[in-house]
Parts: sequence; structure tokens; C-alpha cells
Amino acid sequence: MPLLMALILTVFLCPAGQSHAEDAPLVTLLRAQAFNKMFDGFDYYHVRIERDVTHTNGEHEVTAVASGKFFDQTRRVKVQFLVVGETVVEGQVLEEQGLPPCLLSVRPREESL
Repeated sequence: MPLLMALILTVFLCPAGQSHAEDAPLVTLLRAQAFNKMFDGFDYYHVRIERDVTHTNGEHEVTAVASGKFFDQTRRVKVQFLVVGETVVEGQVLEEQGLPPCLLSVRPREESL
């Protein structure tokens, strides 16, 4: 009986073990071609694939959520991507919460004669 309970708990607590392994190349692709730019300067960020639909022509319609932390600010972005082969062709932001970090604008110093 304890073995059966352990097996049931394992099935319910770890159902997505394979999907994470399958998502890893896609997450790497989205990080490299889209999210690294959006989260530039953040301490860290995490990407999770919510939906991945493969069409008959090989295109992927992917919905991904990325969230990260910059000092005490957090940012969460939900984006729908169109991926063809190993290239992100387009993306549309569906939801966005939080502010990106302030970037210092460097202006050339004006000197008077």
C-alpha cells in the first residue's frame, strides 16, 4: 500500500518531467533571439513555455512567459511567437507587468568656448 501511494504521488507531483526536457531547445532559442534583449540588465530571468502548437508546414506558434528581477523590481512578459525552423520570425506581447530597468542615457558633453 505505501508503494502504491508513493507511485500516485510521484505521478501527480512530477507529471511534466518530459515536457521540460522537450522545451529546453525552444527556451534556449527564445532566450537568444528575444528575451535576452528584453531582460538585458536584469539580475536573472526565467522562461516558461505555456503553449507550443506545431502547424503542418513546420511553423511553431509558441506562447511563452518570462519573468525576471532587477534589484527590487520585477517584470513579467507573456509573448506569442511564430518560430520557423531555428528562427523567431515575429512576436506579439500579450501581457506585460512591471517596468524595465532605467537605462542611463549618455549624452555628449557640450563644451562652450
